[in-house]
Amino acid sequence: MAASATSQVPEQCVQDNFKQSELKRRILVQCDLIKADTCSGFSAVSHSDKAIILSFRGSDGDEIFLEIVDAIFERPVSAFDGRGKVLYYFLTAFSKVWENGMKDDFISLNNTYPDYELWITGHSLGGAMASIAATTIATTNLFDAKKIKLVTFGQPRTGDESYAALVDLLIPYAIRVVHRDDIVPLIPPGFLYGYRHHKSEVWYDNDMSINDTFQECDEDESNQCRDGKFAFDIKDHDKYFDVGVGMAQDGCKGWNPYV
Repeated sequence: MAASATSQVPEQCVQDNFKQSELKRRILVQCDLIKADTCSGFSAVSHSDKAIILSFRGSDGDEIFLEIVDAIFERPVSAFDGRGKVLYYFLTAFSKVWENGMKDDFISLNNTYPDYELWITGHSLGGAMASIAATTIATTNLFDAKKIKLVTFGQPRTGDESYAALVDLLIPYAIRVVHRDDIVPLIPPGFLYGYRHHKSEVWYDNDMSINDTFQECDEDESNQCRDGKFAFDIKDHDKYFDVGVGMAQDGCKGWNPYV
């Protein structure tokens, strides 16, 4: 579902992945007026899994690197009533998608299906947006945090140590999936303003093919996972579980080898 957010027609991706499902709406906004880039996200529901789904896409292509380079010298901004600080661009990108329709769509779905779980996901910058979404929903009591499942892919460091602690406290089911030498999870650097990941990390030091092994690190950051390997490969950021993230852009029919 994280890759599905790159599609212009995510309803095809939703229907291809879940037997009984429907798309609520895709939200597309301009997330940077100067660079004129866009961010997006969609809400959906899987009746077979009894889950409401929120999926986020950040900047197009490699723009995340440009945004992070621009932002790393800016101090993170306070959020969540002072309980944590996050990178300004990540917070702004999420807020624009959230306030331009996704929040209303989520509330509508939750009112219609009050016994469903909430699955939140995203890749790259979308992973940071997903993390902020889960924390926003939990801190504003819009949903029972114990029923939230947050799973991101190639997520950059989103906030400082206090933000990481807040996510650890509020979201019991939070997993950051990282592919081998993906560079994005290492930025912004931790020595800048105390940026730090929240837990837990699942690291695949391989091609992420079916039945490949992984290392699970149930802490914010660990040298037993991605932090412990000094190697970088942009290709590992663009391909997760042996599937190119961009393969969903024109619709997902037939692209998922796991269904």
